[in-house]
This record gives sequence, C-alpha cells and structure tokens, in this order.
Amino acid sequence: MAERRYPPNRRLAWERLQRGWSYEEITERIRSEMTRAGETDTGLNANTVRRWEIGERWPDPRYRKHLVAILGKPASDLGLLTPDELAVRPEAETLHEFRRLWDMLTGDDNGNGWDRASVLRAFVGASMLPLVAPLLSLDPDAAHADSKTVDPDAYRLIVRCQRELYWTSPARPLYEAAYAHTQLGIGLLRAATGTNRASLASALAESALLTARLAFFDLSQPAIAERCYDVALAATREAGDHALAAAVLGHTAFIPAFGHDPASARPLIDAAIQHTWHGVSPMVRSWLHCVASEVEARAGAAAASRRHIDLAAGAIDGDSTPPEWLDFYDNGRLHSFAGYAALASGDHREATGQLDQALVGLTGTSAKQRSVVLADLATANGSDGDQAADYLNQAVDALHTDWYGTGLDRVRAVRPLLGDSRHGAQLDERIAALTAGRAALPGS
Repeated sequence: MAERRYPPNRRLAWERLQRGWSYEEITERIRSEMTRAGETDTGLNANTVRRWEIGERWPDPRYRKHLVAILGKPASDLGLLTPDELAVRPEAETLHEFRRLWDMLTGDDNGNGWDRASVLRAFVGASMLPLVAPLLSLDPDAAHADSKTVDPDAYRLIVRCQRELYWTSPARPLYEAAYAHTQLGIGLLRAATGTNRASLASALAESALLTARLAFFDLSQPAIAERCYDVALAATREAGDHALAAAVLGHTAFIPAFGHDPASARPLIDAAIQHTWHGVSPMVRSWLHCVASEVEARAGAAAASRRHIDLAAGAIDGDSTPPEWLDFYDNGRLHSFAGYAALASGDHREATGQLDQALVGLTGTSAKQRSVVLADLATANGSDGDQAADYLNQAVDALHTDWYGTGLDRVRAVRPLLGDSRHGAQLDERIAALTAGRAALPGS
C-alpha cells in the first residue's frame, strides 16, 4: 500500500459525494474541462482522484483549476490550498455574505411571507442576530481558540434533549433554543482541535439538522432551513459522518420537492444514496428511498414513487435498528410514505390500508405525523364527503394537540375535496380559529 504523504482531503471527497459522482464521473468531467481549454490529457484516471482524496498525492495546479471550475467552489473550500497558500488568503467578506442572506429573506421576491420583524424573531430570540456570521464558516479559527478542552459529549447531551423535546414542545421556542445551540456549536468547533473536533462536528451536524427541521417542517421557513442544512452538511464533512450527510441531503431534498421542483430534488437524493455505501445503516437507505418516493409522488411519477417504496421495504428488512438521531423514521412512517405513494397512483384502497397501519403505529415520538396521515386518509376517502370531513376534522384536532406546519399545509391541500359544502365551511372556520389562536400566542 502506498504511503500517505498528505492529510486526507475530506473536503474534496465530500463535494464529490454530495453530487453523487463516482471517481470515474469526476475524472471525465476534469478531462472535458481540459479538452474545452485546449489542454492535453496527461494520463489522469479515477485512481488518481482517489489518491488525491486519501492523501497519497496532491493535485497538480493544472488539475486544481479545473476542480474549482467543475465543483463551483473556491480552492480553499476544496482543500486544495497548502498551509502557505492559506496563510495569504484574504479574509472572508462576512458582511457581504450577511447582507446577501438578509436580502434573500426580506426582499420583495423572497416568497416566504416574512417581514423584517418576523426575520428578527426567528434570528434574534435572545439577541442572536449578531451571531449569524459564524454560520458562514466552520474553518478553525486560532484567533478565537482558547486553552479549554471542549467536551463534545456535553454538547451532544443537549442536542439529544432538544431532539426529544421536538415531539412535545412548541416549535418556535424550541427552534430558537436549537438555533442558539447550533451557533454555540459553530463557535466551539472553530476553536476545537485534535480528536475532539470530529466528535464535536458530528454533534453540531445533529443540532443544525434539528434546527433546520423545525424551520422547515414546523415553521414553514425554507430559506432559514436551507442555511441550517448547509451548516449541517459542512459539519458532517468535518466529522466524516456519511450517515448524517445522507440524512442532511435527504432532508434538503424536501425543499425543492415541496416547491414543485423535482429536478432539483433528485440529484440531492442521488448524492445522499452515494453516502450510504460507506457503512451506513440500511435504515437510513430505507428512509432515503421513502424521501425519493415522495419526491416522485409530488412530481406525478406514480410508478417511480411506488418502486422506491419497494426498495425502502427491502432495505428495512435488512436492519431494523436505526442510528439514535434517526427518530423520525420507523416501520409506521414507512406505511405513511407508502400510503402517499398509493394515492399518487390512484389506488385509494391500498392507500387506506397503508395509512390505517401508519395511524396505528404512531407513537408518542411521532404524534406530529398524525395530522398528515389523517389528511391523506381524507384524500383516500374523498368519494365519501362525510368520511373525508371526519378525517380532516380529526387532523385539525391533532394540530391543536401537536402543532405541525406540514400537517396544516396538508389539510389545506385536501380541503378542496369538500367544495362549498357545509362540512367545508365548518372546516374553514376551524382552520381560521386555529391559525388565529396560534398567531396570538407569545413568540408566534
């Protein structure tokens, strides 16, 4: 075996994996860029790229410039700069990046429905707005490091407690607490060195993932969620945690899927599945196939949606023990995804059977999903107005007990089934009262 002469280039490997590219695919892309530039291919092959990633070789300058071009990232983000080159790198334009984020959230065309006060509530909490800048980089910062040893287990303990609270706590206060804890983790990671750094990065990825889930699924704020997913993904790279990387990419795919952009969601799923070939639990792969199934169902590709459900079921048979943080998926959730896929194909009988099983399987750690399952059952029974109305009213009851932004969205999507009927008018009144009551709550 060749001797490792350089540190493993995890940044380059992660960027390749996040695009779902094999060694052969990225090699071919480099060759294409060289041909386009009129340069001669001097024997580059897939094994060369592999050796760059594991530290046996350092990319020559003629390859480095093409890696920057095809990956769309600066050389520093791809691990292509030597320590001497990093030392003369200009400081990051943090203020410029913050202004870009602010404009994205508060511009007239942001499409998120947030005014500036809402952004302040989301970011600030207890004066968190000045701390947005650390989200922009996880790079070690010697200037802010101190001699204290960071305890990753203590940080992870709080992440674990917040994750447990997710199923029973109001979303907004928990989001603010999780966001603050993610900010803390970024600061700690930038000061961490040695063996603690990888463990702390993994815990930070869990925290950022939880924060993003709250922002997207509970509070319906995709722009905030996307930034937090970016932090989570960067942290998985620092940790070398393929399972978490797959989970973050899978969650990120929901953003374009919900936005009716399956073409942007599919590459994220493909990249996530690439990570699962690195010793990841089959349960993670099963969940990813369920995510892919929902992406295809929303795109109207019913056959592809059901094919992914079959793959999900096959994977879950191989290992029923998920990672600790994968508390959002189990056999019951598989039935829920399967029911949604059956709805997409118009098989309402199959959908009802799957969704009934999902409803029975819901536990205390999955109560938020009840409103979604009930709304889908209303769709499956749409030919019976009374039955559909009953399921939708049960869904609203569930939202009173366990608020879930995605659940309300699903109820509203199914509401047209009731038309101008008495049931429809009553449901509208209940939805209006629910949303008005929530708007009146402190911090909403």
